[in-house]
Amino acid sequence: MSTRYDEKGKFFTDRVTKEQIPVIIQTVYGRIEGFFYVMAGARLKDEINNAEQFIALTNAKIYDLNGDCEFACEFLSLNRDHIIWLAPQAEVRFLTK
Repeated sequence: MSTRYDEKGKFFTDRVTKEQIPVIIQTVYGRIEGFFYVMAGARLKDEINNAEQFIALTNAKIYDLNGDCEFACEFLSLNRDHIIWLAPQAEVRFLTK
């Protein structure tokens, strides 16, 4: 990987630095848990609302509407039209009845 500097000392690399955020996504078909990546310092909302139709998740687990894990995959491309809600896992609390 190469690093380039401009006249002011700002550096540029061939690689984009992203932060990994564990998320829970509710779709019309069930729930997905996995990692979503945002540019360093960016907000999750800004990344979700960009022009891309599909969002990339890694280490995804897909649960049916009953909460049973149907399958898991290292990479999942999810159509944004199927998302009902999305939240960082750290902010979700499951309440018991």
